[in-house]
Amino acid sequence: MNAKVITFAHSKGGTGKTSTCISIAGYLAKAGKKVLVVDIDPQGNATSGLGIDKNSLDGSMFGVMNEKTGISNVILKTDIENIHLAPATLSLMQTDMNVHGNKNDALLLNNVLNDVKKYYEYVLIDAPPGQGHLIINAALASDEIVLVLDPGIFALEGIESLQRVFEEYGRKVGKEIEITTVVLTKCRNSWLPFLKNPTKEIGEELKRLYRNVFLVPYSDKIYESQLKGIPISHYKPKSNVGVSYEKIAEAVLVGVSYEKIAEAVSG
Repeated sequence: MNAKVITFAHSKGGTGKTSTCISIAGYLAKAGKKVLVVDIDPQGNATSGLGIDKNSLDGSMFGVMNEKTGISNVILKTDIENIHLAPATLSLMQTDMNVHGNKNDALLLNNVLNDVKKYYEYVLIDAPPGQGHLIINAALASDEIVLVLDPGIFALEGIESLQRVFEEYGRKVGKEIEITTVVLTKCRNSWLPFLKNPTKEIGEELKRLYRNVFLVPYSDKIYESQLKGIPISHYKPKSNVGVSYEKIAEAVLVGVSYEKIAEAVSG
């Protein structure tokens, strides 16, 4: 067993990246897969979203990314069967740099994960927004990158520059980094046919650019699940948003290309 590594990323915050990461982790776990969630966002939302109190931690990815400890020393069991967590705290902000001193800096997370991938079937990385040290490490450690964005006015901004950054560092280390999958979250359908529907417009543009595009509906159930520290897969799995994330997890499991999956429904 050697894990498939998937990073969830975007250059801006608030897109639903963390919710997508832990929701897919939850459905993979329910399918019996061993999953490690690696939280390298200093906000630590994936850590909280899996029910871990950040203030109670003895170790975190801060120590790992500063090469003070091994990742096996910070991995925790969660209350969700089959999900382990490498947690994050605000201390990680101290390690996020805009430039790298050398190639090894950018490959640190990749090398760290090589020590534990054999114990898992999937490693899901929740990367921070921006284009700094941590997101580059996440990209270079990955087999796949999932871009997560919302249908806001700035949804498509930053995608091209983020891809260029990935390509630049990929060339430096001899690895191709490509965004192949996009998840558009918080989608709403307009019930008035004469009104513009930004979700539909953005979704169509994304389908023109990327092979796999998933639309996930807006739902208050995501916020409720975050408050409880439980993924939607285990909180409200049959909700419309839960079903959408389950379809994405199924696509991850079968490992095939989908042209169009999980159409948005109103929340």
